[in-house]
Amino acid sequence: MLKCLRNMKKLSLLIVVAMILFGCRKEINPDSGKENPFRSGTLIDAGLDEERIMDLEHQINAGKYNIHSLLILRHNKLVYEHYFPGEDAVFPIPVGRVEHHVDSLHDCRSVTKSIVSTCIGIAISQGKIKSLDENVFQYFPEYTKYAVGPKAAITIRDLLTMTSGLEWNENLPYVDEANSERQMSIQPDVVDFVLSRNSLTKPGILWNYNGGCTQLLAQIILKASGLPVNEYAEKYLFKPLGIKNYQWYVREDGIVWAASGLRLTSRDMLKIGWMYLHEGNWNGRSIISSEWTRLATKWHVDTDDTSEGYGYQFWCIKPSIAGQLRDVAMADGNGGQRICMIPSLDLAVVITAGNYDEEGDISDDVLNEYIFSAVKK
Repeated sequence: MLKCLRNMKKLSLLIVVAMILFGCRKEINPDSGKENPFRSGTLIDAGLDEERIMDLEHQINAGKYNIHSLLILRHNKLVYEHYFPGEDAVFPIPVGRVEHHVDSLHDCRSVTKSIVSTCIGIAISQGKIKSLDENVFQYFPEYTKYAVGPKAAITIRDLLTMTSGLEWNENLPYVDEANSERQMSIQPDVVDFVLSRNSLTKPGILWNYNGGCTQLLAQIILKASGLPVNEYAEKYLFKPLGIKNYQWYVREDGIVWAASGLRLTSRDMLKIGWMYLHEGNWNGRSIISSEWTRLATKWHVDTDDTSEGYGYQFWCIKPSIAGQLRDVAMADGNGGQRICMIPSLDLAVVITAGNYDEEGDISDDVLNEYIFSAVKK
């Protein structure tokens, strides 16, 4: 999946320095992950090839894949959960070999974008945001000097699908001063930086990976609700899901980094997948609307790769699984972080890994070669 693009996802060195100096993370109750919120089941009863999954486990243990956790949820039961030691990093400082376990926090990287999108969906259902077709400048009247030409028509929907039409280049290494996200990371006013970009196309037409779109979405949450996106997520998403242990990088000036920076446990990542599989519900409580779960994970626009599309900050593919083409949506982060959801199979998979900024995409290989092929029906 756009391997070269996602292999480079990281923040600039200046943000890393800020993280080290100021330790601006949110952490709550580090012992919370030990209770299992899922019913247990077996691979065989779930219609999965146990031998295939055990072969994958053997390959991981043998060092072929630097996978840190693998969780499989099928028919409302957790049928596989395993944690593995491996080389890791804390966004993106290498920390060496780590013994991962059930209550370990793990970098989500750009999975964070999907959480920001989910917060937009919640704000829509609460009426804090009236419509995805609202003009972005409605939320940023102090920047109307930039509302000229095609740029003046950018909507929230365009930000969600990364079709803003703004000039933005994240195809360069992040040590390159011309990389747009690196440039944004050192700006005192991130909104000004994003909205001041030139328009290359009309909004809503051409997809271009743009972390600035996600940062604007987070600032819209702040404008609409009065809460920064991390506090909004805690109140309306994390608490209802029972997520008590997380970290989210916050700059010294209070800007919550939206393109990445979130750390969750694997089980809590799986709660997000469960919620989307169940049309926004968790334990009988509606957290987001069923319409949002459908729209957010729908293939809205083609990416640069003809084999995949993009929804509302979710990646979309359509592989053949168990003899049929299936709609698959994924929250996806650099290094191999995945929340994979396949509603037609009532299947969700979480992978965390330590393949940061490497060539290739091992977690995609694992999904295709082992997980998808293990589904019998």
